[in-house]
Amino acid sequence: MSKKTALLLICFLVQLSFAGSQTRMLDYYLQQGLKNSPQINEYHNQVQTSALDSLKILAAHKPQVNMIGQILVAPVVNGYGYDQAVTNSGNYEFLVGVSQNVFNKKTLAPQYANIRLQGQSASNTSVQAEHELKRNITSQYIIAYADIQRMEYAKNTLQLLQDESTYLKQLVERGVYKAFDYTTFLVTIQSQEISIMQEESQFRTDVFALNLLCGINDTTRPLLADPQLKGNPSVDVSSSRFLLSYRIDSLRISNQKYLTGANYRPRLSWFADGGVLSSQPSTLYKNFGTSFGLNFSLPLYDGKQKQFEFKKTDLAENTRSSYQQFFKSQFNEEIAAITHELSENEGLIRQTNKQLKLSEDQIRFGKQELNIGALPVSDFILAVKNYKEIKNSLQMLMIKQMLLSNELNYWNW
Repeated sequence: MSKKTALLLICFLVQLSFAGSQTRMLDYYLQQGLKNSPQINEYHNQVQTSALDSLKILAAHKPQVNMIGQILVAPVVNGYGYDQAVTNSGNYEFLVGVSQNVFNKKTLAPQYANIRLQGQSASNTSVQAEHELKRNITSQYIIAYADIQRMEYAKNTLQLLQDESTYLKQLVERGVYKAFDYTTFLVTIQSQEISIMQEESQFRTDVFALNLLCGINDTTRPLLADPQLKGNPSVDVSSSRFLLSYRIDSLRISNQKYLTGANYRPRLSWFADGGVLSSQPSTLYKNFGTSFGLNFSLPLYDGKQKQFEFKKTDLAENTRSSYQQFFKSQFNEEIAAITHELSENEGLIRQTNKQLKLSEDQIRFGKQELNIGALPVSDFILAVKNYKEIKNSLQMLMIKQMLLSNELNYWNW
């Protein structure tokens, strides 16, 4: 098998590699990515954990029932042993105790608020992680989609060259062109075949990265549909969902201040127990009884720890406010930069389309002149290379437009 035939066969196999392949859309990869992401699953679990923490706090402030049991024997032999005035020679205890804090509404409120804010924070983090994952998957999808587009352009160019090679061979046989011209033309065809194989290899790499990002175990080579990105309406920074995390942090810091103050409120709890409590086994039957009472506590002085905690929360709020202000500035700059770049890119696309139209006309006229032997082969090859470069430039601009639109959608959220 000649080298030329081998290359043609490989190119043919590359063209067939997508035959019968399943066409997949962007939504498929977005759904799989969200479904398979362990990070998203972790955030969902954190939201459920916050709900359980809230129930745990509620349970902790209900009456707490405990069973207490103890058998203590302190023998005294020949006057040696523990002082019986202390040990009573032993202790036999079998009690059931119950206790509960009372008047704790103002203490519970900030605890519940703290748990609720933790749940909101976890939920918001989950939503932001999903949003960012969608952005990354969409970008990788666009990159893989661009590989397919380049392959199609390369195949069209190859078909153009192969069609002309038939006419050129006939003209060489009639002496209109030299064999050197025909050989040069064949080298150009082979270069184009190699280019197609390189593009196919790049597609394999990029679609593998896409599958890896989405947690998909698939070795097939799918056809990717046009992403068909839908633009999100422009949003003002004040209504951006990115600011929600800063608002939640502000509420959390404020609640922490209230929680600190609640820890210095008076505390009252009741308790009761019943059972057997005796120092002698022989009198157990007489020592069934009960006890009950109240516990009260009020912090009076702790070295100004309360004031220190309040200062810490003030510093935390100052830090949060600084980050929020910086984000607002960054947000506006990012939107302005992307919008400006989109506008410039659209202008380049219009100019490149005009250039492509001229190049297509040049190819059409060149084919006519080449078929009658009125155009040097080198000039036609140069025209084809220029056409290929313009087509690739236009494709890169179109893909850049998609990537910029995806980035703008990410920020307009």
